[in-house]
Amino acid sequence: MDSLPVGVTTILYAFQPLMRAEVFQSFCYLLTGVLIGEAKAGTVRASVFAPADYWPQRLSDLFCRHKLSGQALMARLTTITLRTLYPQGLPARLFWIADATYTEKPYAQHVASVDWFHRLKYVAGRAQALKGHCYVFAAHRYTVGEEHVHPWASVLVGALLYVKGRSIPTLVGALAQQLRLPPSVCHVWLTDSGILSRPLLRALGAQGQFALGRLRCNQRVYFPPCQSSPRQRRPRVFGPSCRVDQLHTQFPPCLRQQHTVLHVRGRTRTVTVADAEILLRGVWPGRAFPARVLIVAVPGLSLAPWYLLCTDLTLDPVDAVQTYAGRFQIEVNFDEVKELGLGHYHGRSGQGVRRWPLFLCIAHVLLKFLATSVLPVPLPDLHWSWYPRQNTVGQVQRRLRDLCRPRISRDKACPTSTQKFAKAA
Repeated sequence: MDSLPVGVTTILYAFQPLMRAEVFQSFCYLLTGVLIGEAKAGTVRASVFAPADYWPQRLSDLFCRHKLSGQALMARLTTITLRTLYPQGLPARLFWIADATYTEKPYAQHVASVDWFHRLKYVAGRAQALKGHCYVFAAHRYTVGEEHVHPWASVLVGALLYVKGRSIPTLVGALAQQLRLPPSVCHVWLTDSGILSRPLLRALGAQGQFALGRLRCNQRVYFPPCQSSPRQRRPRVFGPSCRVDQLHTQFPPCLRQQHTVLHVRGRTRTVTVADAEILLRGVWPGRAFPARVLIVAVPGLSLAPWYLLCTDLTLDPVDAVQTYAGRFQIEVNFDEVKELGLGHYHGRSGQGVRRWPLFLCIAHVLLKFLATSVLPVPLPDLHWSWYPRQNTVGQVQRRLRDLCRPRISRDKACPTSTQKFAKAA
């Protein structure tokens, strides 16, 4: 760990109060191996950075024996992320991304108690014997400088294992609670159409947080009711209803048209944004759930409109569309964290399967901050003519490895030929 830069070790030492001294020592060796790339295929290889009297078995104890709270790790990582990104103070609104990813685990059937409590998800088109786990990740979306390709970036701050009896929207609500987000600001979660559902809206609404995600075209929405007559005994809660793909034809006066610019199919195009305030049914018993529906259309292209739902009524519709355009950054994070070793840990315990993505989230935050210049650490240039970009997570890991240059074995002096002849004489 002494070979790592000071900015990286400062963040690692922030996790020291969460664990005992011997546990923190193994934690540092493991994170050093993940950052440099030695612990990708096997966590035991991280013991090459330890002294000679260190037992590699302690790295396995870090996964299955030592007491380590996953909620405390995610909460501390979230606090460090926000403190590093916003040293001058938190903005009025923070954006979070939630999505699920599949990780191949060929030896999943040998993991203790996994078949009983966890779902070994099968993907169509793959072999029957190849099983794996589904993780639900949470990422924080932030803006970066002009030198990058996209104006957004995101870092993974937490993960939960997809278990039996709990759906993915329910796990997203549990993630939002376990991250211990600051209550003084507004939090908006970006999701896709597979996660945006009534259980998610119910879980986030109970915590005072909001959702922004894609709707299915057959989603039925309701408008506020008209003024009830004095003879009506029970006031109406919902007004006329309509499918979201029929709003343009049945309720055109209720839609407000705006224009903005988005990057679609490799080009910057002008898109049309139509929004209307609607009500949802079934979120809370006996009362309506207010929200805003957004319809994004690209003139000149044969693309189906995008239907978005935003529960934060104070967020401008154009800003909501621009914000949702950065949701794909979590897909980039999935590719990056898989390269760090998400699917390579062949654990034999359910506890290790739960803790491994949390360690990778910490390593991903450090590498992403180095790639987006959040941590000002000077790294050597690789000077590859065929790959000029150096601000990706993979390139930063290679540059960090070149900076540290861990000496696994000592260099032995090779005697010259004259010295050999002199000894022989």
